[in-house]
Amino acid sequence: MEKGTRATQAFALYCFLVATYLSVGGLLQYRFGLLGISINEIFLLAMPGIVYAQLTGLSLKKTFPIRQPTFKEFLLVLVMTAVVIVPIALLVEYQNQFWPLPPTVQTFYDQLMKHEGILDAVLKFIVLALIPAVCEELFFRGLLQGMMVSSFGVTRGLLLTALFFAVAHVNPWYFIYYFFLGTYLGLLRNWRNNLALCILAHLANNLYSLYS
Repeated sequence: MEKGTRATQAFALYCFLVATYLSVGGLLQYRFGLLGISINEIFLLAMPGIVYAQLTGLSLKKTFPIRQPTFKEFLLVLVMTAVVIVPIALLVEYQNQFWPLPPTVQTFYDQLMKHEGILDAVLKFIVLALIPAVCEELFFRGLLQGMMVSSFGVTRGLLLTALFFAVAHVNPWYFIYYFFLGTYLGLLRNWRNNLALCILAHLANNLYSLYS
């Protein structure tokens, strides 16, 4: 498959999945709450990416490289993630002074992040932190970044993937946050070619957002 064709197919797949995620997935989330979010992430994002890779003859091991990190890598990624996400979060807080979230959106996030009791906290850890970290990294840093980098080179491919990642979250108020986070996660993928590190960093970010 030619590089231009690969990039075109990757972008088309991205547009289709995001549209499905927002329409069908939005309805599922509205009807089933946390279960709907889980279905969205697993069956409307991660699984289609894996199936697409399989059907187009991509190597699953090369497209989704996952290895157990060393203890040194584990600690280093946690430290680097803290160094990255805290300044970005402060930047968003500063931005909120001039362009705050609408009250309805703020209320939605407050209700989503609120947890009552240990079981509720564990459930929201799984649904809002762990599942998105795994599924979004499989699709964005696994399939999409690999195809973008193959077509446009490391720098442009990485930045395009970060842009697509930010747009997919459909939150213009936090666009800067998601773009810089996506860029950082893309650099992690490029650094060790190990999605486990990207998943770890994404999970740490989600936990920061969920419990900060």
